Amino acid sequence: MQIPSPVVAAAVLCVAVSPALALDTWTDTVQRGLRTLSLKTAEGEVRLYCDPDRVFGPDSNANVAVDLANDTDPTMVVFLAKSGEQARLQVKAGHALQTQTDPAEWSKMIAMVKTGGAFAIVTSKASMSVETAPIPDLACE
Repeated sequence: MQIPSPVVAAAVLCVAVSPALALDTWTDTVQRGLRTLSLKTAEGEVRLYCDPDRVFGPDSNANVAVDLANDTDPTMVVFLAKSGEQARLQVKAGHALQTQTDPAEWSKMIAMVKTGGAFAIVTSKASMSVETAPIPDLACE
């Protein structure tokens, strides 16, 4: 029987003991004909409803719903990327509607979600930090 070198043994021990870095995972479903991405953490939940096919008429029904544990009725939500990029969205009853949002701000928010990585969803009273995988096929523009 051959005994492994101390370096190999230490490396195996480090890998076995190191916690796995898990990404926050979007749940991808269809609700009322709209692609729906949901992301839930202990800090809250974000749902993104996409409508690239204009399911209910000529105007998009795309919106983002934000429900943070410490802020039940925000009027503004900011998606803030680790790089400093930010998208500011006006919120009514927990939803920011694409049709009522500055198109540049909507595009920046969608780009963050599409690119993935570390970002936060922030209101004046609460925040939710996430790190996600990219979603290259996201059509929510």
